[in-house]
Amino acid sequence: MAYEMKPGQGSAFPNENKKEDWHADFRGRVMLPDGKIHWLDVSNRRTKDGKSYITVKIGNECQGGQPVYSAAHKPFPAQTEHDRAKANGFQELDSDVPF
Repeated sequence: MAYEMKPGQGSAFPNENKKEDWHADFRGRVMLPDGKIHWLDVSNRRTKDGKSYITVKIGNECQGGQPVYSAAHKPFPAQTEHDRAKANGFQELDSDVPF
């Protein structure tokens, strides 16, 4: 089953196109409680006293409303239950378990 974004949730991935200090460190998308998907920018910053903090900016609504699945903004390939179990190091069990 592919990742499905839920209202109030989002994802941000390292911004591979960052060239200026003011560019976001992470970019992604967030689904607002009303179900609309907006762009998301997250940046690491420092106060004048040197304390670190994080800024979050929610941008315009995404055209088409497609959620982000990876840093490349492409869906993950579909996986079968067997593929997920193998990736997690589980071995297949006999399906004739009596309980």
